[in-house]
Amino acid sequence: MTMIRIKRNKPQISADTKSFREIRRIHLNRTFMPIKIGAIVGYIILGMLSASTSMFGILIGAFFRVAGF
Repeated sequence: MTMIRIKRNKPQISADTKSFREIRRIHLNRTFMPIKIGAIVGYIILGMLSASTSMFGILIGAFFRVAGF
């Protein structure tokens, strides 16, 4: 039978503390890295996305009109 040694002054395990393996996995997987951009740049990107979506819809509508639908 082996004896298990209890370490003194061991810190308590908190419920909100992440495990080391989970933190390491987040650091290794780059898809979890947040992109830090300013608010103005975010609004510009959102506007560009909205404009390109609108232009695509107008283009599809024009093609349907030419095709006779």
